Amino acid sequence: MPALAIGKPLAPAASATAPTPRPEEVAAEVGHALNKVLGTYRFYAEGHSALEDVLQRLSEAVRRYHDVTSEAVVLHVRASTLLLGEVVLVEATSPKDSVTRPLFLEGVQEILFQPGLELAELSAFLGMWHRAQQRALPAEYDFYTWFWEQGFEDIELVVAEVPTTTDAGAESAQTEALLSEREEQLFTALTRRQGTGSGQRLAVGHDEWLARLEAEVLAPVHAEDLKRTGAPAFTGASEAEVAELRALLERERNPDGLHERGLWLVWALLAVCRDEERPALMGWAEELLAGLVSAGRWTALTHVVQGMTRDARAMSARAPDLHAVTRLLLREGIRTGLAQTSEQAQVLELLGLLQRDALQGATDLLFEMTSSESRGALARLLLRRGIPLMNVLVTRAASLNVRDLEWVRPLRESGPDAQPLTAALLGHPQPVVRVAIIARLEKRDVDRHRALLLKLLADPNTDVRSETLALLLRHGVEGAVGPLVTRLETRLDRRERMAVVRALADLGGPVAATALRQAFEREQDTELKAHCAQCMGILGDPRARPLLEATARKLFAPRTLKLACREALALLAPGA
Repeated sequence: MPALAIGKPLAPAASATAPTPRPEEVAAEVGHALNKVLGTYRFYAEGHSALEDVLQRLSEAVRRYHDVTSEAVVLHVRASTLLLGEVVLVEATSPKDSVTRPLFLEGVQEILFQPGLELAELSAFLGMWHRAQQRALPAEYDFYTWFWEQGFEDIELVVAEVPTTTDAGAESAQTEALLSEREEQLFTALTRRQGTGSGQRLAVGHDEWLARLEAEVLAPVHAEDLKRTGAPAFTGASEAEVAELRALLERERNPDGLHERGLWLVWALLAVCRDEERPALMGWAEELLAGLVSAGRWTALTHVVQGMTRDARAMSARAPDLHAVTRLLLREGIRTGLAQTSEQAQVLELLGLLQRDALQGATDLLFEMTSSESRGALARLLLRRGIPLMNVLVTRAASLNVRDLEWVRPLRESGPDAQPLTAALLGHPQPVVRVAIIARLEKRDVDRHRALLLKLLADPNTDVRSETLALLLRHGVEGAVGPLVTRLETRLDRRERMAVVRALADLGGPVAATALRQAFEREQDTELKAHCAQCMGILGDPRARPLLEATARKLFAPRTLKLACREALALLAPGA
């Protein structure tokens, strides 16, 4: 049978000068690799690259054992132990943790891996072993029958003769039935799923909560794997591998209800766990919350948060747990899910259940929500709960858009303390926002932000300059004359130049009058020159009379210019 090209390439042959390993050493390598494979099967589906990788390592370890000993790998199967010669490869602390128990109960005494065993055959056999351990064999098969039908070439089983009920007599049959019934009861108890959470403090010890975590959420992970010590949770696994295994565990389960049940269990365990185990539980809670959010399980989330809140109110000692769990909802990864979902009403309902302490982190969510209506609703919620928003709005004003100005308006008009917010919006990087906020300013805003508005008369954007000029004219800000005179000295298109000239005429004053006379004298465009003449008449500048009269009397001056000068002279006071 040709070997499958799976996982990493085989390790190079040992150097001729390297010492030959002892049989005990290569047996220990086989045990370590086998443990890793059986542990990895709990988290990865067949065909996953991580599973192929550990299977490849086991295949290499088996081949090295064959090379060193020139013998088959003979695994001796016991109820809770697996041995290779005198070396203990796997040893369970209790029957429920034993990976050998399903095979032992069927009479399997030895497993032989013969020299020449190929990776494909080894992989198929271990997959059968895992399914037997999970009680996932087809209903019509026991382990040995299924093994026999597969026709393995380099794997053999030594199976003891298990007496049947008729051979053993009535007493043995009764004993066998009782044992079988007890076996089913234990399995049912270990795989039971918790439906609801009362949230009450549970009088359980450390060992029991580890067992419950195994049975209710992480089954069939060993309790020993969950102990938080200085060593990795899985022998030979890095912290990154452990984190990936735990994440994939929940992701690959049936999503209907499991997330909620798991979260209830974590909530119960937080009441009894040790301090050093608390970070691990909080990490698991974060994964569960992220799963609920990504699946849009808003009703389940609401029920859990309501239940935890009731528990915390009934037992003040649980308030820190409530704050710790609910604050996770506003961590970066989960917060992104809340912001991007289309069901914003459900998100706001959920956030409304959180305590003020947890809502402190919702200010980032405020700027990540895509809907301005949702942003406004969240802002109102935060304000009702006494969470200040002014400083964060000022700091992150660039994240607001035109539609946000409606819900921002009450904050902006709340008093003198809101001046920095208006100033920040006037300096917004998007011209459309600057135009929109300028159009919303009242007289008191103009007085408070006069200097900034005068600077906006030279804004790079034409629409911003035009809106600012209209605002200043509407409220008669005479201080705009100086910046407007400066603008006349720059290159402007005809429409804007005409608007600036008219604004100077409307604002009036000697400086504006002088600027209009100078503009009239140097202007070469007939239409603009006529407009300057009309504006001088509107301003009523008596010093403009000689200029107007001289142009009106010119023989070859354009008719429209002459007419504009005569109309301007008519506006000047007689004898001025």
